[in-house]
Amino acid sequence: MEAKITEVFASIQGEGIFVGQPQVFIRFAKCNLNCDYCDTVKKGGRPYSVFEILNLVNNINSKNAIDTVSVTGGEPLLYPDFLISLLPELKKRNFNIYLETNGTLPLALEKVLDFVDIVAMDMKLPSSNKGKGFWNRHRDFLKIAQKKNVFVKIIITESTKKEEINKAVAVIDDIDSGIPLVLQPVTPVNRVKKRVSSGVLREFQKLAKTALTDVRIIPQVHKVLGVK
Repeated sequence: MEAKITEVFASIQGEGIFVGQPQVFIRFAKCNLNCDYCDTVKKGGRPYSVFEILNLVNNINSKNAIDTVSVTGGEPLLYPDFLISLLPELKKRNFNIYLETNGTLPLALEKVLDFVDIVAMDMKLPSSNKGKGFWNRHRDFLKIAQKKNVFVKIIITESTKKEEINKAVAVIDDIDSGIPLVLQPVTPVNRVKKRVSSGVLREFQKLAKTALTDVRIIPQVHKVLGVK
């Protein structure tokens, strides 16, 4: 069994509530979405077997200094059968599994959830996806993901609307108001050219805090530090 991978490397986690944690990243090619602010290469890569990936991870972490593997993309849940083969082998090697996902493939998540420790779930707003929303899929996904250590991340752009934040907060609150929400200011890239003001970020944070207990503003720290 093989999956198309663009890169395997070690760095620090640059986003979300585990920011700064050293991780080995396995970046899968392809994505089922096309967000305006996407900053990852979704094309290219080459097919890797589970055995090849395990060898790469072992070589990268030869000194056993890293205890977490981030499965990211693209969208890794496009490869559920491959993950079912790969993740148990990583668990046998005492790695924690950190799944970074766009939160739109609940059936695939259900297949692999037993082998995942942390779910970093993006909520994709209509304003950054040509007006298309995924509210029902996000709700179904989060219901499953809440069985693990999960947090939700929303990318804030100058196009983000209060109504979208209210809707996202309602989805989270309906499941568990204690699930952490990260508001991540967009890093200008591709079709997004402008940064978001701190005033807008604080306004959205206050709005979300009316229902949720843990709402944080966290930028892409790896971009600030100039690392991969």
